[in-house]
Amino acid sequence: MKKQTYYGCLALILVVMVLALGFGMTTGNLLIPVIIIACAVGAIWLCHRRVSDVMTDDLESAISGKAALKALEVTVIVAAIVFAITTGFYFNGSRGIGMHGFENGSVLIHANQVYSGGQIAYDKSYFIADPANLSMDDVLSLNQMFTNSNTVREFPLAFGVALGSIVVFLVGLYAAFSYYYTKKYEE
Repeated sequence: MKKQTYYGCLALILVVMVLALGFGMTTGNLLIPVIIIACAVGAIWLCHRRVSDVMTDDLESAISGKAALKALEVTVIVAAIVFAITTGFYFNGSRGIGMHGFENGSVLIHANQVYSGGQIAYDKSYFIADPANLSMDDVLSLNQMFTNSNTVREFPLAFGVALGSIVVFLVGLYAAFSYYYTKKYEE
């Protein structure tokens, strides 16, 4: 395989990986992204082994290149797996907000966050003795309860999206620099 074909394969693998990760996230299946990432790493390795052109000339370049590539592979694999798991928490979880009224006019307001498998991540209630005369403490307590419920739900998504962005960024940088240096040293 020629180097240009190799870089085309890298681009195709990246596109397929992004699409498969998106499919896995939207369906809430945590296994799909892990399998796709492992397959992508294997495909990149196989493509790299089949390159017939000389990829480097100096031993030093080869050693540092291999070390950098291994560090990149490990970082991308770990970050992508954590990305898949954390975003899976968001899409597989559920949020509940409820209110129960009592005969004396008081109200119990409830908020919870449940992840897949029934694991309760957040569960709080607030009792209001006289809803007609809400105090500022009641309003602030309700606000704090709902804010905490949202934070518990949104943090894994934000963390996962950040790691996923880093994975795509690192793989894109690797492909761009590989292409740049290939063009530079071919001339």
